[in-house]
Amino acid sequence: MMPSESHRLHVFSVLFEAAAIARGFILPAVVGGISAGGGEFDRIATWTVGLLSIPAILLSVARFVAFRYRLERDELIIDSGLLSRRHRVIPLARIQNIDVRETALQRVCGVAELRVETAGSGETEARLRVLSRARAEALRADLLAGRRAAGAAAAAAGEAAAGAGGAARAADSTEQPVLELVHLSRRDLLIAGATASEAGLVAAALAGALEFLDELVLDPPIPIPDPEAILSHASGGAIVLIVAGTALALLLAGWLLSILGALVGYHDFTLELTASELRKRYGLLTRREAVVPLERVQAVRVEESWIRRPLRLAALKIETAGGRPQERQRGGAEAFVPLARAADVPRLVAAVLRGVDYHSLRFQPAHPRARRRAFIRYAAVLSAAGLGLGITLEPWWLPLLPVPPLAWLAARSYCRNLGHALVPGFVVTRAGLFNRITWVVPDRRIQTVHLTSSPFQRRRGLANVVVDTAAGGGLREAAVMDIAHADALALLDELARRAAPRRMRAPARAGSPAADPLRGPGGP
Repeated sequence: MMPSESHRLHVFSVLFEAAAIARGFILPAVVGGISAGGGEFDRIATWTVGLLSIPAILLSVARFVAFRYRLERDELIIDSGLLSRRHRVIPLARIQNIDVRETALQRVCGVAELRVETAGSGETEARLRVLSRARAEALRADLLAGRRAAGAAAAAAGEAAAGAGGAARAADSTEQPVLELVHLSRRDLLIAGATASEAGLVAAALAGALEFLDELVLDPPIPIPDPEAILSHASGGAIVLIVAGTALALLLAGWLLSILGALVGYHDFTLELTASELRKRYGLLTRREAVVPLERVQAVRVEESWIRRPLRLAALKIETAGGRPQERQRGGAEAFVPLARAADVPRLVAAVLRGVDYHSLRFQPAHPRARRRAFIRYAAVLSAAGLGLGITLEPWWLPLLPVPPLAWLAARSYCRNLGHALVPGFVVTRAGLFNRITWVVPDRRIQTVHLTSSPFQRRRGLANVVVDTAAGGGLREAAVMDIAHADALALLDELARRAAPRRMRAPARAGSPAADPLRGPGGP
């Protein structure tokens, strides 16, 4: 029987809650006041921070007083709210992910934040900010033990009818031997940051930040040259050099920041495997410890960027049920290995999706007509870009000369990356232009299967087969791209047969879209 007494958060939660509230309105108020106040930074910042800090502190104290949590039997119960009280009951059996996070300041103070995510919520269900480090570890252990006990009880009840010793297996399932799958050294993290494809995004963010700072009305202590004045007195060749040098400097800064981000963000990255879950720990300033149940994994993505593929490197991500909004914004998955050598990929995929033989995959290529379609598509895009550049050049058709060879290379790369494979218990797809993404989806995780065909595909007798899991749609779907329409129909039937419950297979007539409930919209 779990303890039922209520607990408060750590008293330091007042400070961290106040800081979180302040970030929401003090910083925008300070920036807006400085922009409108003629650069009087000291006076405006002092008054803004002083006046707005009072309600932030009062609100954080009120939230601290109103917040209570307790473990009772097989439930986590949380009471919160000031004017509108909220009583949340979270069954331990539904808990999917438990994170313990520590920022640098929290580590100094000896506290941590615990986050609980449940199945189907798609976001953090409970956020305990903050607990003492010892209390956070103990609570996480209690939650994990309660979740395993609930799962074992359900498994024992399900197998008891068959008399197959379900209770004994349920008892054994509580034992969790730990196997270390990955531990990344500083050299590995240096390579991960240097070969990441986010350097351009960081460079764009830096350019936007510089533009934003330029809009603020501030009086810097050191005079900064005006770029517009410099460009107005420069020749055409000098302008090209200045623009190219600025772009190169931003890319170099983005590359260095990408390396620094990998070294700091994934410091001491360790991935461990137990009988029922993945455990990962990483972070230098903000330390994160996460637990992901294997039963929550819907699919595995192997991402090989154009930089990493020649080096025989990849990143592995897991698609999980629910999935938080911030994960969807990053492409729809959690990176459970930010860098792996190609030789280690089969071992890691097999550890997470037990039963798949990654070595035995034999990919069926895309249809030959897919290359012609891809060539026309990329030629149209490049021609539009060339015409846009040609407006400022003489002769206007000069930028169109490299369009055919570039379109041919792009179509060749696209088709070489396409393919799909069916192995017992799994469907595997891959696609991509510059970056190749391989999906490994267990048959039991397939939610819907549907066929799509655009007007241009139908003209060439091609179609796509999309496999959707509980992880969600959009970027979170595996797809078999540009195969013959007849082959797409056969693949649709095969995947529907694999995914459908046994009781639904008998009435379904092969080749009949209406007979199979797994056929989604967009079918033939």
